[in-house]
Amino acid sequence: MRTAQAAIVDRRGGTATIEPITVDDPGPGEVLVRLAASGVCHSDLWAIENGNWGDVAWPFYLGHEGAGIVEQVGDGVTTMAAGDRVVLSWAVPCGRCRQCLRGVPRRCGHELVQPPRLHRDRDGGALTGVLFCGTLGTHTVVTEAQAIRMPDEIPLSRACLLGCGVSTGVGAAIQTAQVWPGATVAIIGLGGIGLGALQGALIAGATRVIAVDVAPAKLEWATGFGATDVVDASQVDAVHAVHELTDGGVDIAFEAVGRAECVSQAVAMLAYAGTAVAIGVPPIPSEVTLDWNGGPTSAYTHKSSLLISDGGDPLPDQDFPQMAQWYLDGRLDLDAMVTRELGFTDQDLTESFRAMLAGEVIRSVVILDADAAG
Repeated sequence: MRTAQAAIVDRRGGTATIEPITVDDPGPGEVLVRLAASGVCHSDLWAIENGNWGDVAWPFYLGHEGAGIVEQVGDGVTTMAAGDRVVLSWAVPCGRCRQCLRGVPRRCGHELVQPPRLHRDRDGGALTGVLFCGTLGTHTVVTEAQAIRMPDEIPLSRACLLGCGVSTGVGAAIQTAQVWPGATVAIIGLGGIGLGALQGALIAGATRVIAVDVAPAKLEWATGFGATDVVDASQVDAVHAVHELTDGGVDIAFEAVGRAECVSQAVAMLAYAGTAVAIGVPPIPSEVTLDWNGGPTSAYTHKSSLLISDGGDPLPDQDFPQMAQWYLDGRLDLDAMVTRELGFTDQDLTESFRAMLAGEVIRSVVILDADAAG
């Protein structure tokens, strides 16, 4: 048992504050991780506004995009030891849901939950991390499967992005959509996930990638990451612009905003037999309306497909090391995804959410241990 610090939210719409917590020793099949760095993701804000994922009561421990050093392992842990450098993943196949049992773990319902080892000091209340991780703090405890070993050469301040934003976007392109060499692609929304999808599409061999957003700065980011065309949706009809650029639509369109109307736009951007992929987490409730038949972009007559990507549909123990290697090979740019690094204070947390909402950053990374973060 040890004392640590964590960013905690007490209630819906509440303010994150850093408080002391108690962390129990890991139980069987569990690992205790000293965190080095954590990205600040829109899903953390979603959790503050809507509640944690699953049937989890307040309060909860913010953060789910973290990397650190294993400090202690529980009985039966065989894949890692104290001192190992790891990225944490919320999207680990549980092995017991219907999808896992029928042999499609990339479509897992994620029934795995976080071990009950975290407690708030001031009242002893149990804490669960956002998406069953908790990474905006100094320590956390997760299951063995949630900790993915990283090469020594990748800085943990960059590797942490594999925990959610980058792996979600890259995975949506490579695993969910299965972009192929020569494909034409459109991406609506150029935050961390959209730029991850852009990079994933290029890694998979897409030859034309059209970036769509309403913010000029984000269109500039997309150009820097290799977009072949940009569409300022604040100035033109984005669907019409994509059809003009491609003479009839794209093979694959990604929605990376979390807005129902953008899902409809993605479907309308498709060429015949194209595929739209919804990545963004929508508000509750949300409804999608499609042009189904009778129009020039009707989904029925165009044989369109609509897929939903759940965090990039990953197998983290396979995908994260591959993405780390792409970074080391210069194919996946994690450095440019980090717009700023911040310290671990209440003021820094407030600033990270402000900058994210203002669209000023791709990612803010909170440095929790400068020596380990690299």
